[in-house]
Amino acid sequence: MKYLNKICGLGVIAFLIMLAVPNKSHAQEGGYVSDQEFYDELDPYGTWVDDPTYGNVWIPDAEDGFRPYASRGHWVVTDYGNTWVSDYPWGWATFHYGRWRYDDYYGWEWIPGHEWAPAWVNWRRGGGYYAWAPLTPGISISLSFGNNYRVPDSYWTCAPQAYIGRPNIYNYYAPHARVVNIIHQTTIINNTYVYNNRTYVTGPRITEIRKVTRENVRVYKVGNASRNTGNTTITNNTLNVYRPQIRKTADARPARVVNGNEYRKEHPTEGIANRQGGQATINRNNAARLAAVAKSNNEKLVKVNHDRPATATRPGQPDNKRPDQPNTRPAQAGARPTPAQGDNKRPDQNTRPGQSGVKPAVQPGARPTRQPNNAQATDQNKVRLQQEQARQQQEQVKQKQQQGRQTGQQQQDQAKQQQAQQRQQQADQAKQQQLQQRQQQAGQAKQQQAQQRQQQQEQAKQQQLQQRQQQQEQAKQQQVQQRQQQQEQAKQQQLQQRQQQQEQAKQQQQVQQRQQQQQAQQQQAQQRQQQQAQQRQAQQQAQRQQQQKQQQEKRPVARPVDQ
Repeated sequence: MKYLNKICGLGVIAFLIMLAVPNKSHAQEGGYVSDQEFYDELDPYGTWVDDPTYGNVWIPDAEDGFRPYASRGHWVVTDYGNTWVSDYPWGWATFHYGRWRYDDYYGWEWIPGHEWAPAWVNWRRGGGYYAWAPLTPGISISLSFGNNYRVPDSYWTCAPQAYIGRPNIYNYYAPHARVVNIIHQTTIINNTYVYNNRTYVTGPRITEIRKVTRENVRVYKVGNASRNTGNTTITNNTLNVYRPQIRKTADARPARVVNGNEYRKEHPTEGIANRQGGQATINRNNAARLAAVAKSNNEKLVKVNHDRPATATRPGQPDNKRPDQPNTRPAQAGARPTPAQGDNKRPDQNTRPGQSGVKPAVQPGARPTRQPNNAQATDQNKVRLQQEQARQQQEQVKQKQQQGRQTGQQQQDQAKQQQAQQRQQQADQAKQQQLQQRQQQAGQAKQQQAQQRQQQQEQAKQQQLQQRQQQQEQAKQQQVQQRQQQQEQAKQQQLQQRQQQQEQAKQQQQVQQRQQQQQAQQQQAQQRQQQQAQQRQAQQQAQRQQQQKQQQEKRPVARPVDQ
């Protein structure tokens, strides 16, 4: 019996120890919480929406123009690299766990994650600027460094390198109209830091930052804040960060979730996304309207989860209850039921039957008996007392056995819960792998499309080049042919001109000869005519002289008259 009592006592002690020790997993650096903490602590500051691809995503109730890793925060250099320090009370979760993406209707959405990092961003440098953009879901660090990872232009934030360490760096951001031109002049920064077999993106190194800022920029150590106080503090060159290890819970879910597809159908023109000026920001009024719908009792649009796992309330934690929100949360896990006093009370083990100062136990409903003064009555009382103590011990043994069975049942429940968590983790890993495979396939498809486009562009360029070369060759040939034709024509023209000139010269010579001949003939004719005329004149003179002689001969000779 004593041995059985010891076993039962040890079982009770083990059970009490299990109740006293919180359910924790392997620590990261700053404590232990479950992923239910994300849902509960972020609930007052935004709206949880059921996304058909990513599941439960969180839409912040932020100001107009909100952008992750740009609004209300700045960069601090730590031993992990460039660490984003946010001024939002929910920044401890959304900028160091999980990923951000921009939806064309809901705007910036945060997808929960389980691994802490100084910032889940992609870095670039060039043209005197640093640029950074949130990493999208399913993109690993190694994949983000590859050439196939394309970040939308609206994701990037650019700031001059000289102001990268300024607390008011948001005053120096480049306008969105210049971001595209700046990004095209930058190259990727693939610096990393490995600690405890985990790789972190560091961004520009401290030596480079000190060089471009011309300041002795301080490097802070990352310390562990024991609880979420809503802000990040610096103590003795240590940046105190709340960064607990996240334990996956199989049935973790938000208190209220908006059906993303149904809300979009009923409010097609009231999207939270704001694309004015090409930027990727949010519309505060539409975000507030979405939050109001999440508080309502619209069963078509809002799903209320009553059977969620409870989260332990830590001392000093800020009150995260959203105003006017229906209280649908179950009791907190930190409040454990206590056994009723007196029901399972154990008798003093050091008290033996018959010991002085010990009163016999009285069963409920039993009448008190008077003790006779004789020895027989005393012996009967001792026997009754021993029987009563034996019954009490039997009841205690039964209670201990029942507690042991309860402990075994709790252990079985815990084992089942662990199995469910493992299955959930495996399912999450499978989903993440499927998502990564889909994204890789999409990336490969995009890469193939890009390669095909490049090939088509190369082919088009080659065809254009060939056409240009052919056109140039044809133009050259045509020019050569034209030159040859021109030369032939020139030669023919020259030959023709020469022939014409020769013909003309011959004709001129012939004409001149003819003219000369004609002139000679004319001269000869004139000479003949002159000779003939002279002959005629001579003949006529001779005839005249003859006639005169004849006349003289015929005339009588006159005689002088005598006076």
